[in-house]
Amino acid sequence: MKIRLHKNATTTPAQRAYIQNNPHLSVATLAQKTGVSKTTIRRWQKRMDVYDRPHRPKRIKTALTPIEEVKIIICRMAFRAGLDDLQQIAESFFKISCSRASLNRCLKRYQISRMPKLKRSVPFNLKDYTGTYLYYNCFHLPSFLKDKEPVVLQTLLDCSFRTFHAQYATMANTFISDHIQNFPLRVLGVIYNNPVRLCGETIDSKKIPNKNPDSDIEFLCKELGISFFHMDDLHTDTINELNLQVKQIINTSDPEIDATTWETNQTLTKQICHYNFELPLGFLKQKTPYQAMEAHYTDFPNSFKHKPNLIIS
Repeated sequence: MKIRLHKNATTTPAQRAYIQNNPHLSVATLAQKTGVSKTTIRRWQKRMDVYDRPHRPKRIKTALTPIEEVKIIICRMAFRAGLDDLQQIAESFFKISCSRASLNRCLKRYQISRMPKLKRSVPFNLKDYTGTYLYYNCFHLPSFLKDKEPVVLQTLLDCSFRTFHAQYATMANTFISDHIQNFPLRVLGVIYNNPVRLCGETIDSKKIPNKNPDSDIEFLCKELGISFFHMDDLHTDTINELNLQVKQIINTSDPEIDATTWETNQTLTKQICHYNFELPLGFLKQKTPYQAMEAHYTDFPNSFKHKPNLIIS
């Protein structure tokens, strides 16, 4: 029989068995006979076996809670930001403080640490100086309460200057058209993904029907005379891993804690305002999205419908 002992072990399994099988002997006598300390004798008298226990923690702790992990992956999908910017965004929107290493491990667990760049995935020139393209996502988020309907979050990201807009529970065509109407840059097209449904159920990739572009978005883009492109770069395994995490949270959730998981539109608007006007991004060489847009307006005013308003409302 092969015996595995810790490199610093002072007793063998035979000595440990001797300690446990002789309770009539005093601790001092056993310590003298085996040549170890009294503390070691007392430890092995309490044990039910003679083998070393694992030296790793029973539960390896991570810096992120399950709900925080879900929020980070949603941020990753919506912003498509790198680690440094994503760390700031998670802090800004969800008050999640974590190290860059913890963030990277989280993305790797959900198989989303590497996302293809938009400029390589779409048939458009995203550096077109006549305007910009918007990246649209729709998330069906669990409320974590049995009596409440899922929360629908829609997001729009400006591909040129990373300005961001989002709302809860609105119609897609109204949400997009209202933003295009008020956005200072000329919008040349909309890039969008399949809706992400986090309902706690896994998806069988073999049973997924042929994915057709969203007819409402397609109709809206044709009506506005702009381009559209349907992407499908969110891996099924990532969505399945998210749904497994959501299911686990639902089964073990505390309603009082999780009832405020998703903020109201009023709070979301304040967070978006902070991001657009006050958060410097590495992607923009430490400029805020609206600072980068203002600099672009100076050089290419014809790509704007009106001058960007840099006053925080």
